[in-house]
Amino acid sequence: MNYTIGRASKKQIGIILELMLNGISSDPSSVGSLGKSWWQRLAFRYLVGPRMLRNQMETFVAVKDDEVVGYLVLQFEGDTAGTFDWAVTEPADEEGIDILGDLIEAALDHTEKRGDIPLAYFGMQNSEDARIGALLTEMGFWLADYQSGQMRTTLPLAESAQLPAGIAIKPQIALRFGGRLAEFVRMDYDLPNGDEEGEEPVAEPIEEDPEGREAQGLSLAEQVEVICTLHESTLRASKIYLVEEDGEPVGIIQQFNWKEELRLLLALEPFLWGTETEQQLVAAMPEYVGKREGCLRVRTFSSEHLATSRESFEALGLRWEAAPWQRWIVGL
Repeated sequence: MNYTIGRASKKQIGIILELMLNGISSDPSSVGSLGKSWWQRLAFRYLVGPRMLRNQMETFVAVKDDEVVGYLVLQFEGDTAGTFDWAVTEPADEEGIDILGDLIEAALDHTEKRGDIPLAYFGMQNSEDARIGALLTEMGFWLADYQSGQMRTTLPLAESAQLPAGIAIKPQIALRFGGRLAEFVRMDYDLPNGDEEGEEPVAEPIEEDPEGREAQGLSLAEQVEVICTLHESTLRASKIYLVEEDGEPVGIIQQFNWKEELRLLLALEPFLWGTETEQQLVAAMPEYVGKREGCLRVRTFSSEHLATSRESFEALGLRWEAAPWQRWIVGL
C-alpha cells in the first residue's frame, strides 16, 4: 500500500472542497448547485464548507505522494452515520477500490469508537462501478429495498382529480411524527404492525434484496426497522400528510420540494396499491399542495408497492425510472 488514510487536516479540507466544487464528488450535481454563482462558490469554499467538514462532520482523506487521492465525509443524524460525500481519483480497477475500502473502514472504526451510533450507511449513485457494490457486500453492508424506483412527469397532469370519496388528507407536525413512522412504513412492505398487546410482528428471514445481494440474514421486519431509523432524519425537511379512508388511517404521504420538482413519497396499505383510489389520490396532490407547474416525482418505500402501482401511475402520464441513489446499510 503506497497511500495513507487519516483524518483530514485544515489544508486537506481546503483541497477536498476544491475537488468537490470541480465535480470530483459522489454527488456532483448537488455540490455543483452549492457553487452555481461565483459568490456561492466562494462562500462554500471558504466559509460554509470548512465549517461543515471540520466542525459538523468527520472528514477522512487518502494521500498518495503528498496528493489527495480520495476522501470520505461522514455526517451524523440521530442514530445513523452516513456519507455526506466521497470520491476517489484513482481508477477502480487499480488502487481505487482499495482506497475506498480503507476510507470506509476508517469511518466505521471512528463511528464504532463513539459507542452511540448503531447504524451506518453508504450512499452511491446507480451509475457507479459495480465493484463498489461487491466491496460493500464484503464489508457487511446490505442494499436496502428503499425508494429504489421512481415515476416522473411534468405538471400539470393530463387530468386533475378531486380526492377520492371517503379519503381525507390531514397535515401532521413532521418533527413529532417519528414515533408513528414505523407503523406506516410497515404498511408499504406489507408487514403486520403487531397485535393489540403490542407484541413485535414476526416475518420470515429473506435471503436476498431486489438486486440479488444478500441482506446479511436479516428478516424483512428487521430490515424495515433499520429503514425507519435511516428515514427518520428526513422528517424535518418535509411535510407529512396522514391519509384516512372513512376515518381510518391507511397511509401517509411525505412531501418534499426540490427546485421546480414536487416530490411525493407514499406509504399505503397494500389493498390500495394500484387502485383507482390511489391513482386519484396522487392526481389530486399537486392541486392540494398548490403546485401547478414544474415536475412531479412519485416514490414508494418498497419496490413491490411501486411495481404494483406502476401501470396505474403510467395512466396519469408518469414514467418509471430507476432512482439515482442506492443506500447500503451496515449495523455497528
